[in-house]
Amino acid sequence: MLRKRQRILYVGADGPRGHSLLVPIVAIASFLLFVITMYVNNCPDQGHSCTLRGLGRLSFQPLSDNPLFGPSASTLSRMGGISSDTVAGQHQIWRPFTCIWLHANVIHMLVDLISLLFVGIRLEQEFGCRKVGSIYFLSGFGGSLFSLLFIENRVSVGSSGALFGLMGAVVAEVVPNWTKHEGKAPTFATLGIIALLLFIIGLFPHVDNFSHAGGFLFGMLLGHAFFARARMNWSKYQIAPHSRFTDFSGDSNIKMCKAFIWVVTVILIFILYLLLMILAFKGVNGNDHCSWCRKFSCIPSSHWNCGGSSGHNICKYMIQGVTMLLTCISNERSQIYYGVYPLSSIKQFCVELCS
Repeated sequence: MLRKRQRILYVGADGPRGHSLLVPIVAIASFLLFVITMYVNNCPDQGHSCTLRGLGRLSFQPLSDNPLFGPSASTLSRMGGISSDTVAGQHQIWRPFTCIWLHANVIHMLVDLISLLFVGIRLEQEFGCRKVGSIYFLSGFGGSLFSLLFIENRVSVGSSGALFGLMGAVVAEVVPNWTKHEGKAPTFATLGIIALLLFIIGLFPHVDNFSHAGGFLFGMLLGHAFFARARMNWSKYQIAPHSRFTDFSGDSNIKMCKAFIWVVTVILIFILYLLLMILAFKGVNGNDHCSWCRKFSCIPSSHWNCGGSSGHNICKYMIQGVTMLLTCISNERSQIYYGVYPLSSIKQFCVELCS
């Protein structure tokens, strides 16, 4: 059967073009890691009034700590979440990669994984495991680096930046090849709904909308770089529309122009990664130049704690054996913790108490 036009997210009458293996594996691994995170969190042992306490060790933090049913910020940090303190202060450069395997809460995980399966499987069927996997992980890493410029001492996790990278890659593929794709309206409607849902979730603690924005930007650039040479050869089909952006059968001048644009895109990607790594690892705070940026990632509310850069996050603590009493100086709130914690975790406990 002849393929008249290509479909990105919605399968045509002739069915999918390939198989998907990587995306389901990533989704399963992410779900299992969330369960492990909740097991490590162990809310009942922290002495909190846990949400859904009947789940035992897997019960959730109080809604004032995590309003969408998830673990504490300190647990997310222990599992590999990012913050300016851990990456810039303690030089734990692996965190921008590990954080994309974690999720802040149940709602975040469900929206992320369902969207990943819907978008990622179709892209992997169309363009293959290596290209889609590269875009997913590189976009997630780039989104994490961009997020580090704004989150300060808040803990942020999530694969949403990587998912936005795949969505950016869809845009980079469809827009320059507009006449070669069917189902554009449902495709962009689907992407819009996913983006809106994740933006709303990004206004709650531990999920960062700057990671979404950074992932989308890198996804568009990487999508052009990886998909530009993977375009279908339309000349062998009955209907073969041509586009000056993707018709590689043109004269040598057009070919050279396309090759030049591709090289510039790759160089730009490299420069952006290098620049963001330098700024993130130096601890540059983008909020110093943007008065509204803090609210773009987490809207302050009396119902939950955003954390942040408040200068009043100063605590005193007393330790006896495996019991620690932590008290915030500014609001005199106290909390007892059981266990032996590193200094980074104690700092995060202090942020939670003082917020």
